[in-house]
Amino acid sequence: MKNYFEYPIVPALRDEQQIKKALSCKATSVFLLTGDIVDLQQIIQTFHNSSKFVFVHIDLVKGLGRDEAAVNFLKYQLKADGLITTKGNLVNMAKKIGLISIQRIFLLDSQSLITGIAQAKSHKPEYVEVLPGLIPDLLKQINDETSISVITGGLIKTVDQAKFALARGAIAVSTSEDSLWNISI
Repeated sequence: MKNYFEYPIVPALRDEQQIKKALSCKATSVFLLTGDIVDLQQIIQTFHNSSKFVFVHIDLVKGLGRDEAAVNFLKYQLKADGLITTKGNLVNMAKKIGLISIQRIFLLDSQSLITGIAQAKSHKPEYVEVLPGLIPDLLKQINDETSISVITGGLIKTVDQAKFALARGAIAVSTSEDSLWNISI
């Protein structure tokens, strides 16, 4: 498998300004959490021209369905490197066509931890993204129970928070905090 997270800080892009800033940062991958089907292909191509992998959050892109046709469109038409989703059925569809999948798990309480681990075990995405990112003590448990590499994101605002999450077992940290996109790790 390619090393999508060679540089472990991943810009989580929510607007056009962030997209422009991310083009020149150290990141090897970006998470696209915005856009619509009209401009998506151009955005992906622009990042590819800058030698960056692009993971598209299929649940957040306007005009893109949450079905097999949308997954195929991401891979074959838009040439996305992978998708991000909370939905297990989309992970399954992505796996079927060889598209890298990142399944997001929101940890709200003990039950959501149990459910998230069960979902990851069932659907077997290539990566799990755990949110919020400020609970690194659970990263090792999730990795141990699923054998899936863990990315963490959400609410990571400082260098110390990012480094702590990486030290606790995350392979990468996704963040919209652009001051972290070029830190030394």
